Amino acid sequence: MLKHPTVSAWQRDHEEGGYTAEINGWTLRVRWRPERPGELRGFVWEAVDPSGNKVTSSEIHEEIEVAMAYAEERAAPDPKKHGSKTVD
Repeated sequence: MLKHPTVSAWQRDHEEGGYTAEINGWTLRVRWRPERPGELRGFVWEAVDPSGNKVTSSEIHEEIEVAMAYAEERAAPDPKKHGSKTVD
């Protein structure tokens, strides 16, 4: 099972690298984290709610689309309210 984001919502952030999206008042970011000694490489996400509270991913994702979909879920916890999909 693989998660897919609402790709059209995401824009490349040329200043910081990675991608950003504004969904339901939340600011979402996905960025690449390079491999370091003792740490895996991959994509991590963060979501900032309208009041400024930040939530960050607790795991590293191999696929950027999966990190984006998890960030979108944070912005809209009810799966029926966001456009990301789970496919087999």
